[in-house]
Amino acid sequence: MKRANADSRPTLKNIPDATLPAARNALRPAAPHHGWAALTRAELRVAHLVAEGLTNRAVAAQLSVSPHTVDSHLRNIFAKLGISSRVALVRLAVLADLAA
Repeated sequence: MKRANADSRPTLKNIPDATLPAARNALRPAAPHHGWAALTRAELRVAHLVAEGLTNRAVAAQLSVSPHTVDSHLRNIFAKLGISSRVALVRLAVLADLAA
């Protein structure tokens, strides 16, 4: 009986480059798509600062990013939390005890 070569087993090293991102994602647990748990660290920082009452420009200055980046994070936050305004974000943040 022939012994299997260790190099023939599927690992990330011998998966073609084109399929590598999909293979890596298959190894990770699925992330939630909605709710606070779905937010990235950057989105959580933006949500926290907005909940404290900062404007997009003030958030951008505090995080050393552009106001456009803050706006993009807010759109993602709104979509993930199922809301459509900063007021709704502040309400949810208070309920979740996110605001300082």
